[in-house]
Amino acid sequence: MSYRIRTWPDKILKQKMKEVDFFNEKKLEDYIDQMWEAMYKEEGVGLAANQIGIPYQILVLDTSLREEEENPVKMVIINPKIVHKEGEVESTEGCLSFPGVQITIPRAEKVKVVAKNEKGEDVEIDADDFLAIVLQHEIDHLNGIPFINYLSPLKRKMVLDKYMKAQKELLRSKS
Repeated sequence: MSYRIRTWPDKILKQKMKEVDFFNEKKLEDYIDQMWEAMYKEEGVGLAANQIGIPYQILVLDTSLREEEENPVKMVIINPKIVHKEGEVESTEGCLSFPGVQITIPRAEKVKVVAKNEKGEDVEIDADDFLAIVLQHEIDHLNGIPFINYLSPLKRKMVLDKYMKAQKELLRSKS
């Protein structure tokens, strides 16, 4: 299957994705297969559908890819909503849509998420620690909120300037 990781400033990363209303269909299965393939190829632990150009509220995650993870979780989550947040932690995060960027931002320590699985069944996820952070990061993507939005305007400008310069140098080196 064909996909490419969308990188900043691709407009799909700034848009809220549509809710899925087609369960048990081949189209949904194909989207999910593409997402797993992309996430594993790029060695991510989570991926939102819009990161590969799919305009729906679908995310996949597999925390077993993080060596220090004690309780690995692998799941597909559709139409997720965070309904409760608790506590705060500083999280150092990277993002497949911002290659080379690592930033530290505040995240909730614990979250409760309501969503659907790929069969359209209701699911409720109580998450803490790393899983809570991954869920917040990927759900933000589905809502058009890149992780850089948690930085102050000055810090965001500095990070984006450095990122865009690195992207231009990368393009130059490939040509």
